[in-house]
Amino acid sequence: MRLASVLVVAALSACRGVGPAFGPSLPEARVNAEDLFGGIAQRFTNVQRNPKFAIARGKLGRNALTPSAIYDDTAVWTAMRSDGTRTVAIDGEFSNNRYLLSARSATQLPDNAGDSRHVIALKKLADNEYEWTTSVDVGAGRITAAEFANVISALMLSAENRTPTAIRADYRASFPRTTAAMGRLFSIDTLRTARESDGATTVTLGIRIDPNRIRTTMPAFAAYLDKYAAVSKYRAIVTDKRGGQWVELDGADNFLTLRLRSIGGRFAPLNGPARPIPTDLEIQSQFTTKVLLFTVGFRQLSGDVKVIQTDRERGWLVRFRKEPQWKLPPAVSFIIKTPLRRPFMGDGAMFRIGIIDRPGGQSLIARRGSAAVQESAILRFLNRLSGVAMGDFVGKAEVEENRFSADAFNAMRLDARALLQ
Repeated sequence: MRLASVLVVAALSACRGVGPAFGPSLPEARVNAEDLFGGIAQRFTNVQRNPKFAIARGKLGRNALTPSAIYDDTAVWTAMRSDGTRTVAIDGEFSNNRYLLSARSATQLPDNAGDSRHVIALKKLADNEYEWTTSVDVGAGRITAAEFANVISALMLSAENRTPTAIRADYRASFPRTTAAMGRLFSIDTLRTARESDGATTVTLGIRIDPNRIRTTMPAFAAYLDKYAAVSKYRAIVTDKRGGQWVELDGADNFLTLRLRSIGGRFAPLNGPARPIPTDLEIQSQFTTKVLLFTVGFRQLSGDVKVIQTDRERGWLVRFRKEPQWKLPPAVSFIIKTPLRRPFMGDGAMFRIGIIDRPGGQSLIARRGSAAVQESAILRFLNRLSGVAMGDFVGKAEVEENRFSADAFNAMRLDARALLQ
């Protein structure tokens, strides 16, 4: 859900000491923070789609796991190449108080903060096998990858050797508009810091999602959260090959808990003595939710994580090569599950996200992904469930979530402007 991005960026701006990390000087930090937050706010402001993309989006969403239904549908694609690849390319631009997503035959990298380029490709591999690839680039202003990493480091440092009371007072005073905007839906119920003997600090953060807070102003969004967020359970833990545990995330019953440990603004393992975080990690995760009468999900999904740290890019690359254990309804237990292994074969499913410098141009928040699917009865069943969930979101719930996100990022922009004078 896009709310995750709101939570992440809100966390990046939580305390007074974080603001100057956005740039080498206060004026540059202010411009970088305003461009980043303001650009993302525009991305969620009065979102509209041209007719071509409106049609394509609906068909793509309904057929993600059954792509044969749209493979030869000219209403979906902006290009159909001779090698069997179909693509739809979308430009996103803010103008006249609206963010317009337009499917076009040719797109270009963003020129302004918040502008975007999306490319979705589908390639036929065999009679019933297809590969999806996605590429998304969003303008992030002039903040560099190194400066973005400094912001994360400053955030962790801001919690070290401080009491929860001091931290709460800091973010409320430094980012009052953000606190109010986020407080319409979220509350920080738990904030604990523990100083360890080696000088590292363990931080435990518990965030509650309360749809009742927005029910009168955003009723459709609240109803969607009631239906899906409240019944979802998830857990993720980032580890290394030496048994070190670096980040833990748990969620259930509209409550999210995050645990991490840092020293000097750098990650430290939750177990064992402080040491630098390796560049090769692993993520273990599990997730369940309920759609209609069915509980579905997975556990023991493991992925190899590569930390990207170059002169011009910071980010993470994850590959999933091991099939998890699936949680499926008894009613479909008799269906052959072999096709569920297909995404994890070969190079596996890939997800990459990071921030990339472009000297002389916009820095980019870049997201890449790829996965193969093998059509089958079980994927058709799962596709119907995902279509139901998407159908419940598209429309009023999405419009209201966009409005919530735009308000939150605009609040961050205004707080950064006031703080970095």
